[in-house]
Amino acid sequence: MSAFIDDHCAMAVAGRLRMRMAEAILEGLHLAGHNARIECVAPATTNWRLNMLHKAHRALHLPFDDERLRRRRPEIYAAWEAERAAIGLPMAVPMTVTRTVEALLNACEEDRNGIQDKSLIVVLCRLSASQVTQLRFNDLVPGVIMEDGKQCDVVDLTIRRPFGRLQTFQPRIRFVGRDATLLMAWGSIRGEQLLPGARDHFFLRETRRNASPELTQVWIGRRIRHLAQVAGLAKPNGRNHVSPQWLRKSYEREWREDFLLTKVARAARVSTSTAFRLTRPRDAS
Repeated sequence: MSAFIDDHCAMAVAGRLRMRMAEAILEGLHLAGHNARIECVAPATTNWRLNMLHKAHRALHLPFDDERLRRRRPEIYAAWEAERAAIGLPMAVPMTVTRTVEALLNACEEDRNGIQDKSLIVVLCRLSASQVTQLRFNDLVPGVIMEDGKQCDVVDLTIRRPFGRLQTFQPRIRFVGRDATLLMAWGSIRGEQLLPGARDHFFLRETRRNASPELTQVWIGRRIRHLAQVAGLAKPNGRNHVSPQWLRKSYEREWREDFLLTKVARAARVSTSTAFRLTRPRDAS
């Protein structure tokens, strides 16, 4: 996997971008009909190939270093941006939601507020800011599963009032691995604060005297914009495109692109809306 990433990282040669793989490998890919004579694929393409490689390993029950992939994935984008800048290309690479989330998480502190920030970011990829403000402590159910022979943290959540295509189709959410661990870390802190008869919102902010500790949509939006600024995610013109709505919609867009039903719909030449409608369970009459 590391060799695959090394081969696909960009480098500037004679004013052009090309991949770092050996010339013989690149030519072999061209002869096999891959890359369509492109000397350097975009980071999104490499990212998609890594996801497919990961899924193939899991399907064949082969080992795959998930942690190393998580650490090295940002290098693909960093190399692309640096090498483009070296040859004077001004357009920055588009930010995927995966990369944006990693940058936001890295911008969080390691204190109480930082632990809540991390879990908030994870949840905002799946719920709207309005839904997050209504989230109760007992809505999230922690647990463990066995995955590839290893114990893995999970947190299950059933959306009370789902909206939109994805939530309606999949109202039960399962956070797995790192995301679940982040939620459980905040849940452990929050659980110690629960008092009999007190409001049991999952998220509560530290406030001054006589102020409500419950999160509001406005507060959530400001918090995410602040973290985005700390992470350096502003556009060249200084504007910040990262918001709670952007996180959720971008996550859903990536999910749809990678969803088997979407691929089947395309192959069958029907709309994804039709595919969702045909496969949605009907109430028994």
